[in-house]
Amino acid sequence: MRAMSSKNKPGYKISKQLDIRGKVCPLTFVYTKLAIEELETDAFLEIYLDFPAALKNIPESCKRQSIAELVEIKENPSEKSEWIMILKKL
Repeated sequence: MRAMSSKNKPGYKISKQLDIRGKVCPLTFVYTKLAIEELETDAFLEIYLDFPAALKNIPESCKRQSIAELVEIKENPSEKSEWIMILKKL
């Protein structure tokens, strides 16, 4: 797990970035939940991931536990399949 520096994005300000590439479920959610717990309410978390099942599991688990909501998922251009997920802490 590698945390990255904050950046401004159009429409919202990323409060924290999390790199969980190479991690698999359920660890993808564990790292995500720990990162969300450090944020203020309404803050945004940007997650870099490469495990396809996490695209469904992380948002569903966050919703089920009422800790965050999915804002966006986009493909991260690279040689292998990677995505960037944006979550907003509830």
